[in-house]
Amino acid sequence: MGPPLQAVGLGGYNPRTVNGREVRIERTGGEVTLSIDVPAEEIRKKEQDFLARAQAQLKVPGFRRGRAPHHLVLRHYGEDEFVQDVKDDLVREWVGRALRELDLHPLTTPTVETTAFVPGERLAFQVKFAVFPDVTVPDQLSLELAEPEPAVVTDEDLTAALADLRREAAVLEPKEGPAEEGDVVRLQRGDHDWEGEATAARPIGKQLLGVRAGERITLTDADGRSEGFVVTGVYRLLLPSPDETAAHYGHPSWEALTEAVRTELAKAAEARRLRAWRLAALDALAESLQVEVPPTLLAEAVASEMKELRLSSGQRSQLEEALRRKLRREIVAQAVAAAKGLRPDENEVRQRAAEQGRDEETVRAVLTVEQAADWVITNARRNG
Repeated sequence: MGPPLQAVGLGGYNPRTVNGREVRIERTGGEVTLSIDVPAEEIRKKEQDFLARAQAQLKVPGFRRGRAPHHLVLRHYGEDEFVQDVKDDLVREWVGRALRELDLHPLTTPTVETTAFVPGERLAFQVKFAVFPDVTVPDQLSLELAEPEPAVVTDEDLTAALADLRREAAVLEPKEGPAEEGDVVRLQRGDHDWEGEATAARPIGKQLLGVRAGERITLTDADGRSEGFVVTGVYRLLLPSPDETAAHYGHPSWEALTEAVRTELAKAAEARRLRAWRLAALDALAESLQVEVPPTLLAEAVASEMKELRLSSGQRSQLEEALRRKLRREIVAQAVAAAKGLRPDENEVRQRAAEQGRDEETVRAVLTVEQAADWVITNARRNG
């Protein structure tokens, strides 16, 4: 391995040769372009390595393995394929070295554009990707942040939650007739099973009214997407009494279950309140510092979500705005964490990962965002 790469011109192009290897960096916000020229001797060495490997692996008729002349090995390999494989391997190697030795951490998949290529003589290319933009977090924040109203559990919330628990504890009794209001309908498509409630209160539930076991039906969602299903069963719900419901969930009485549910709803409401406050804090700081999401990062995130969620083009703008806000919060949180030395406790990371069934890296990222937001809340001025 030759001498290390060196970055030249961090603020823009300022080309000069460094130890026979030219690496230039242009950075605009969070968008980075590397321009790399691979020395001719490195290209020729790579060609020789590939040819030696091919000579040892390919069986050329009339010659023992590893003894065939290079021109015959090249013919069996395919000259175009050989040249392309050498080029691709050089690009992978030099992109990896540049990112590693210049301590660059792409947020997007690097894209490569060849600007010059002559086999055995020259390879020049550009690599483009997004990184976290530079964000300077001040010690004293000049922003105001309103604290959300205290979390409240309404009687309607409590009644609805208890009704859901009672329904979940119900017994399903098969019925021969069509599905009526409140009945449960089981559906199958391929190897997957679903369960839905026949009810005029919901679009899908309304389409389940009147169906019978054994029928083939087509359901259409709010976005106009349709899927075919087989109705495998229609069931009447036999609801337990309040005390039977309480016993089902391990409580001595309906009143005890009610208080337990009220407590859990209060915890959930407070968690939503705190989450909203944290997001508002990160949004306020991002706006104050005029943080922008790198365009290529946003474009890659939108394309990935559109594909995964199978969204239509008409939903793109709404998704793009939601992802822009999410990514901007993450950028600000990373900047705050780095500037203030915030690091999640690894014991908490492991505990949450085990409880939530998530990988530790994801949990660590969530905790970093929470810690950064809490720092902003603590250091921002209050109003309201």
